[in-house]
Amino acid sequence: MKPNLDWGVVGTGGIAIAFVDALKKSKRCKVVNVVGSSAAKAQAFSAEWGLPRASGSLEEMLADPKVEAVYIASPHPLHEAQALASIRAKKAVLCEKPLRIDVASTERLIDAARQNGVFLMEAFMYRCHPLMREVASRRKDGAIGRIRHVRASFGFRVPRDPAGRLFNLALGGGSILDVGGYPVSFARLVAGIVEGKAFAEPVQVQACGVIGPTGADELATALLTFSSGFTAEAVSAVHHAVGTETVVYGEEGRLVLPDPWIPRGQRQGLETEFTVYRDGREPELVSIRTDVATYAIEAELVADTLPATEVSWPAMSWADTLGNMRVMETWRAQLGSKST
Repeated sequence: MKPNLDWGVVGTGGIAIAFVDALKKSKRCKVVNVVGSSAAKAQAFSAEWGLPRASGSLEEMLADPKVEAVYIASPHPLHEAQALASIRAKKAVLCEKPLRIDVASTERLIDAARQNGVFLMEAFMYRCHPLMREVASRRKDGAIGRIRHVRASFGFRVPRDPAGRLFNLALGGGSILDVGGYPVSFARLVAGIVEGKAFAEPVQVQACGVIGPTGADELATALLTFSSGFTAEAVSAVHHAVGTETVVYGEEGRLVLPDPWIPRGQRQGLETEFTVYRDGREPELVSIRTDVATYAIEAELVADTLPATEVSWPAMSWADTLGNMRVMETWRAQLGSKST
């Protein structure tokens, strides 16, 4: 375990802002350098957030001996080159989801981390939140009986912008890559709980949805079937406000999570909750509060894990990340073949 960890940030957009803001309140992790798509953007970002340094290039930031770990918050297609450079520089890497946009390139990054003995983690921040352990404990104590199904959604409505990253295929556009990994990863996590594993892989994926005028999937649904008989419905959207509610259905009740991905819809939210509905009983509201914002929980988990090269359950291990991408790749392929 490393008690303190100093970070360099790649990117100056909204997610980078959320990460830096969270670490401002961390007692163990801080951001010491940033690089953006231009030196001017990095300088402006550094000045706004009071960072010690800004770099004109990724190579310059990676040469900074004060940078021990790198948080990559750039568009999806840039992840591979930036993560590979960071791994070769022997910097721990926390890379925003999706780690890559297909299975082959995901495997390349993981192989590089393994060969170089460098930490690498896909940044599904919700998996680091204590909410996930609390949900798992409710399954283990039989709160809702045998789990049969999950319905998980993550979708919102933004105006179509053909040049924007959510709709531009060249920038990795589409709802599946942007937010579809959340419901898929939750479904696979719960499927693993059903089977007594860290996660489980579906034996069948059936997909449908809507392809927009730019060719990006704007609304997508996948039905996942697992060998245990457990099933899950995953929904993602970038042009339809399908919401974030996620429900775990059991033989004797259900767990309802209004927003497991971002606590109360706030990236720095310190409190979240879910409700347990049992047959013949009053609903039970379960509140989970932390003193550390979600992105800081994630950064501190990296510090806690070093010098190991990958995290353990319920955060995303390398095998978990690969399994998630395999489902998303199948989902995207089926949707493309069925849509006009």
